[in-house]
Amino acid sequence: MFAFYRTLQNIMQNTIESISDIKIGFPGQSEAQGTIPFLQLRQFNEDGMLFTNDADYIKLTEKIGPHVLQNGDVLFVGKGNRLFAWCYIDKNIPTVASSSFFVIRPNTKKIHPEYLAAILNAPQTKTALMQLGGGTNIFSIRKSELAAFQIPVLPMGQQIKIASLASFHQKEIQLAKELISHKQNLYSAIISKLIK
Repeated sequence: MFAFYRTLQNIMQNTIESISDIKIGFPGQSEAQGTIPFLQLRQFNEDGMLFTNDADYIKLTEKIGPHVLQNGDVLFVGKGNRLFAWCYIDKNIPTVASSSFFVIRPNTKKIHPEYLAAILNAPQTKTALMQLGGGTNIFSIRKSELAAFQIPVLPMGQQIKIASLASFHQKEIQLAKELISHKQNLYSAIISKLIK
């Protein structure tokens, strides 16, 4: 994987701001009478995958309208002890991301959204981003640092292949974790019966 990433580094590099728009998620609070999902950091597991539909909600107002996610928006967490990117795939349900996220809207003529998420999730990218960020108590990457960060931009066909590889990898990891959890539960149940 490292050799592959080094090959990518030799490809034409583009700053994130040159291939996308970046903004911060909506800085409001969830509402008891909310009508649309309001994504929070706690809904994502340690691998950066959305693992619960137990969403907070917020009212769709004129003020919130510009913050509604579009198909292919990439959410990026640049604060705290974990960095990850997640690509929003439109499910015909208006959804808003909280201010815990940078919302990166890729220019799809230049970069495939899921490829962008895959590159941002690559271990080498995370290491490089960790060197950029700072913060006295909590690690944080500023919007300007993220905007200036350079990533390799391959031909679109190759981007799509890499995005597919990353997606299969994430699914494999998730299935492996579910299998381990199932085996642990089965073992616990057997042991409990044996020692009664």
